[in-house]
Amino acid sequence: MTLTTLLLQLILTFPLTIMMNICKRKEINHMNKIIIPTVYILISSALFPVLKTNIFLIVIFEVFIRNFYITTITNNSLENNIVFIIESICSIALSLFAYNYFIVNVETLIPDPEEIKPFLWFLMIIYIIHLYTKYTTEKRDEKKQKNKTRKKEYTIMQYAKYKNKYYNTIKSKNKMVNDLTYAIMIYEAYKTPRFHQKIEEYIGAITKKETKYGIMRQASYIHLTDEESIRIVMDFLEKGIKNNKLKEKDLLNKLLDSYKEEEREEIVKIYKEIIEFAKK
Repeated sequence: MTLTTLLLQLILTFPLTIMMNICKRKEINHMNKIIIPTVYILISSALFPVLKTNIFLIVIFEVFIRNFYITTITNNSLENNIVFIIESICSIALSLFAYNYFIVNVETLIPDPEEIKPFLWFLMIIYIIHLYTKYTTEKRDEKKQKNKTRKKEYTIMQYAKYKNKYYNTIKSKNKMVNDLTYAIMIYEAYKTPRFHQKIEEYIGAITKKETKYGIMRQASYIHLTDEESIRIVMDFLEKGIKNNKLKEKDLLNKLLDSYKEEEREEIVKIYKEIIEFAKK
């Protein structure tokens, strides 16, 4: 190893020192601080093969320069920088390992084009998978947004329709009761289309078994009209709200306790959309 090589390696130490100081300011994690010097000497060996002899010295030089900077320029004691000492020891050990097992045993670290081919194909496949995943994710998100918009439009249309049809029945003094009744009605209509409701009611009338009747889908052994099912629900809601001091969220959960959690969330969502629409 010549003096010229040693001087050039010393010059190459300064870019590494700058990088490590940046890492310190950016608060890069400790593992990266240990690995970066080794990656640096591997790249330097590939770019400057004539300097690869004992190129691990760059890491040692860098540690001494930073040590000088910490103790002399910033006037900090290394006794308070135990992390720096551990990082330095690990970094030097890793660079020695890389030098002995990867750098010194090969003529050049730059791979042959034939050796790169499999890796390039691997990268290309990964990139194609990434593009496909990104495309399908965007499509799925777009579809969700469209469904969300379509559901909101459906809610408003059904609300206007049912309000026009049942305004004589749904006229509680409590606005929450009215809005929540419409929300349950819209949810039940969306969940079970009118045609299926009628078939279920017809079968129930023949079998005389408990069946869900009316637009509010109320369980009964006798036939209920839409208006009767609405009154049953409104009576229940008014009793639940009367003299109740719970917050709106807790009150809604209590009133909709007979529904499953996902059903309850959907009804509350419709309820809020109705309130938002009514404010306009």
